[in-house]
Amino acid sequence: MTIIRAAREDEADELAAIGIRAWESAVVGWINLDLLRANAQRAFVDFTRQRYLAIDVAERAGQVVAWAARERLDNHISDLWVEPNWQGQGLGYALLTRLETEIEAQAYETITIETHAQNIRAIEFLKRCGYAINWMTATWSPKLDREVDTVGLIKHLAVPERPVVYGEF
Repeated sequence: MTIIRAAREDEADELAAIGIRAWESAVVGWINLDLLRANAQRAFVDFTRQRYLAIDVAERAGQVVAWAARERLDNHISDLWVEPNWQGQGLGYALLTRLETEIEAQAYETITIETHAQNIRAIEFLKRCGYAINWMTATWSPKLDREVDTVGLIKHLAVPERPVVYGEF
């Protein structure tokens, strides 16, 4: 059984390790890991230590195996990382659903998420979850100290109908 819960401060380094392993498995073959690993590792450690309150984790049998975050607590999902040997088992979907529910409860009409343009597996997963590519860009990543080609995806949420009230136009 999967448990989705808020991250704890004492889990920051464990979350960073999951993030770096998931990142490495996603970019192997099209990024020089030896060149970028130290920057990526530092970025994950800094993020998980400073932003653990914005992170939700997925736990199986008492072990944290995935995490997702909304860095600014708005409608943008900044991170979604699943331990490589746990990928394809519904953990990413469970975390994504949890964040979507949180975002929808805050009355946002859309959800956005970005991924590397060559991360076809993530793009296809997000499309299956109702996201569509909305933009492509190359942006400088200070965390990685390089330019990164990204795609932005968007999901439109159902906007509840408001009853028409007398006097409204």
